[in-house]
Amino acid sequence: MRTFLITIQFILLLSGCAQQNAFERFNFSSVKELSEDSIQTVKIKNNTSEVEGIITVVYLNKVLPELYNKHEYFYIYYYIKDKNSSVTFTLNGKSSLLQEELKPENEFSYLTSFSAPWSKYYLVGFEKEGNILNFKVETSKQGSATLKFVKDK
Repeated sequence: MRTFLITIQFILLLSGCAQQNAFERFNFSSVKELSEDSIQTVKIKNNTSEVEGIITVVYLNKVLPELYNKHEYFYIYYYIKDKNSSVTFTLNGKSSLLQEELKPENEFSYLTSFSAPWSKYYLVGFEKEGNILNFKVETSKQGSATLKFVKDK
């Protein structure tokens, strides 16, 4: 009988928690959820594996498909230690068609909940590509990083 009561109490305790999960308290919009699903961050390293900076990329075609569907679009923000270093972006080895520098507070800021005056912000567009998107950033100081995005079929 004692084992039965302990078992019942344990089941009631666990069943009371089963109706909720940790994410129910967050009020994410569907766009924010898609943004969290398609955001990637990576360190930019040089030939000696020394960290030169950090870059975060959001694949906008997945997040806002009704607006961004004719080309491949990315919202990017990065920080490079050397302020004189220039940066280039390629997608599957091809140069960008569009590279628009944005202010720290911009139309995409809500997607990442990040805004810092020391970072650089860009909207970058490329020609339409296949299902595998290899986004590469290179600095003039021999730093580079590659992010891989896979489209939903």
